[in-house]
Amino acid sequence: MDIPTQAEVCIIGAGAAGGIMAWELARRGIRVVVLESGPRHDLARRFDYMRRFLKGENPWRTPLRELDLYTTGGGVSYRLDENRVRGVGGSLLYWEGYTYRFHANDFRLRSLYHLAEDWPISYDDLEPYYAKAEMALGVAGVADDPWASRRSASFPLPAFALSYSDRLFARACKTLGITLHRLPQARNSVAYDGRPRCRAYSTCHVCPIGAKASADLTHIPRAQATGNAHVLADMTTLRLELGQGHHVHTAVYAGHDRRERRLAARVFVLAAGAVETSRLLLLSASKGFPQGLANRSGTVGKYFTSHPSIDVTGRVKDRVYPYRVGFSTAMTRQFAVERDRAKKGSFVLEFLNRAGLRPAEIALSSGTWGAELRERVAQEFGHTLGIRVYCEQLPDRENAITLNPEVKDYFGNPVPHITYNVGQYEREALEEARQVSAKILQVAGAADIQAGQLRLAAHQIGTHRMGPDPRASVVDANLRAHDVPNLYLVGSGSFVTASSSPPTLTIVALAIRAAEHIAARLRAG
Repeated sequence: MDIPTQAEVCIIGAGAAGGIMAWELARRGIRVVVLESGPRHDLARRFDYMRRFLKGENPWRTPLRELDLYTTGGGVSYRLDENRVRGVGGSLLYWEGYTYRFHANDFRLRSLYHLAEDWPISYDDLEPYYAKAEMALGVAGVADDPWASRRSASFPLPAFALSYSDRLFARACKTLGITLHRLPQARNSVAYDGRPRCRAYSTCHVCPIGAKASADLTHIPRAQATGNAHVLADMTTLRLELGQGHHVHTAVYAGHDRRERRLAARVFVLAAGAVETSRLLLLSASKGFPQGLANRSGTVGKYFTSHPSIDVTGRVKDRVYPYRVGFSTAMTRQFAVERDRAKKGSFVLEFLNRAGLRPAEIALSSGTWGAELRERVAQEFGHTLGIRVYCEQLPDRENAITLNPEVKDYFGNPVPHITYNVGQYEREALEEARQVSAKILQVAGAADIQAGQLRLAAHQIGTHRMGPDPRASVVDANLRAHDVPNLYLVGSGSFVTASSSPPTLTIVALAIRAAEHIAARLRAG
């Protein structure tokens, strides 16, 4: 195989941001090379992946575990190994597909609530790109969210019908004056974009048929089909090197043989996730950038945030038929919008259609067979209602990604060190969410209501935040690095604040917007 040594645009990372950018640029005739540290997974093997997932494995993890080493500290241990995915498709291989937009207020925390910072762009600036992102991913939904901000287009796919348990939740919420609405998600309610409709295997972390949007199924192969995109899998970028005028000239990368290779390009795009993008910048320190590439502000790696989360569950007497329509179908954002966020963080409630163990999981853990196993499954399966809480977290400079020189990865580079904590602002919101969730479950007829331990969503946010001031931010409103004119940093690491919404749709919208900006610059010479 011929390995290219030059490109117009080098994209590092083949996930949600990198995949859509490869397509947007390649279809405009721009020569793109994508460097991805993980493998290209085979769709034909996904039923095997699903079986492994049901046994408690993460089949998307690379067998080369030395690539995924990290250390952690701070008040809360952030388990990066539980939710990091390497491979063509990136986090879209493993995500649950939830794709609701940020609210307009999420972009203006400083103006409205005297918290954090405002984004340098508004919801109205991003709205057309939200519409494009929904089309690109194939989002199923309906405009029944009374707190949603303005939309310019309908959802491309019809919403999924409410599950049996969500109909129970809807009645309980109505009694309590809480508005439940449909949950937009990027899995096919009908055949779309060459992919089949969802068959409700309810193993959405491993969709065996490709009904859930993923860059490895759509935008990456389409980009390659143009003849303008080349994808190099199992190739880890080690550092970026500068040429003249503080421009990046070369990406230095290596495969499993550890042999260094080089790729020159006019423009470089880092789309490796908030942790690895900031780590690569820090690894690319030089005489001109002693604190790390594009880090004259000293903010690369800082303001790392996520979404603190809890599950609240209860037992019901009658069966609620979980796992029949895929993942969740309903949510409420009432507590994300109708509140004074200066006093307490926003949160969303997702009503789970998959609470409790699956029959296969019960069987694998029971150690019983035959009639005894059937009886156990009948007793344990289908009698749990659950609500998942996702809470807003304010950016905190002390929550950060740094390098740990005492621990080295497969290539001999320092691993990322994650310092992370959850503050009182978030903990008070979580406690309110627990109380609200318990009340909903009680009205829905549940008993033995329990809240699980604090967990952290697989959402890595901050670390190379955007802003107008190069002294306090890393990239501008177009995601171009203030300090390096031909370097773009895309993904949720560029977010100024986290909101309480999942980041993927906003990642894709910003990536499409950045791709348009890059294409216009290249055309202009």
